[in-house]
Amino acid sequence: MLTHSRMKMNLESLANELLLDIFEFLNNRHLLHAFYNLNHRFNNLLLTHFQTSQYLDFYSIAKCDFDIVSQEYIPLVANQITALRLSNDDETPHQINYFI
Repeated sequence: MLTHSRMKMNLESLANELLLDIFEFLNNRHLLHAFYNLNHRFNNLLLTHFQTSQYLDFYSIAKCDFDIVSQEYIPLVANQITALRLSNDDETPHQINYFI
């Protein structure tokens, strides 16, 4: 019989492919809050996700998170992006201008 400590699974022990599949179900804001700067592996997984998703949704994303994606990831994946959702509502004022 397995003990409780043996049954625990560490998120970091999951395969990259499985983590990338999980990333598909999370929006950019949640991805960044959960995984950005945890370690080099997760930063590389985020880059891979942004390279392969081809769609970036910035609706209702905090300015600091928007800045992270805009400064660190978009320059690396600009050629792969085919769709972009920006917002200019009360939660994200001037986001379109910041992006430009």
